[in-house]
Amino acid sequence: MSCSRCERGGAPTLAVFAVFVVVCSAVAVAHFRTSAYRSANAIQQRMAADVTRAMAASIETELNWTLEKAIWSAMYTIGLRGGTVEEVENAVREHLNGRIRRGWEGEHPSISVYVPEVNEDTLLFVWRPDGGIEAIGLIPAKIEHVEGPAAYGISLRTASSPRFERIKHVTEQIFDVLKTTPVENIEVLECELNENYACEGLGIELTLDNGMVMVSVSDIFSGRGVLVGS
Repeated sequence: MSCSRCERGGAPTLAVFAVFVVVCSAVAVAHFRTSAYRSANAIQQRMAADVTRAMAASIETELNWTLEKAIWSAMYTIGLRGGTVEEVENAVREHLNGRIRRGWEGEHPSISVYVPEVNEDTLLFVWRPDGGIEAIGLIPAKIEHVEGPAAYGISLRTASSPRFERIKHVTEQIFDVLKTTPVENIEVLECELNENYACEGLGIELTLDNGMVMVSVSDIFSGRGVLVGS
């Protein structure tokens, strides 16, 4: 009798234990699946964040490079016709906005890019004593990945070098004008040239030396210049 009762009592216990094992196994599998999903999702999010940061850095680098080229181009072309500093600044902004308007859509299918055009408030210019320009700006841009990570803001900062090449070009132009200018008109020409190039901060001096006209063009602030003889 006692053995029979032990056998009958052992069966329910075994059944409960089996159910417990099944439940524990199900919980373990669910936990492992959840952990694996979270781990995979975290890796995916990190990869998306890395791609987003890389895209933002690439756009920022490209716009700063474009800004530097725009400054050199504007100073040269507008300086050739004796333009104003306002014209230079406007030309630089328009050049940069031209690149922004072309956009970056399609460069990465998982990323959307919003970069507004620059204006007087988001791109400022500082004219330096050496005659160059320092441009500083902050564009309220947004670069967002479809997975969620986003990067905000693009910083602009670049400065042009002193204008030695521009000074050289002006000197060569004056040299050409002197070929058809009588010696007695040298002083008048000097006054006219200084008036024409005053907006660029260039100073011009024409002097006679043993029958030759010496041309000196220098930056009014930095004193850098080129000297040639005709």
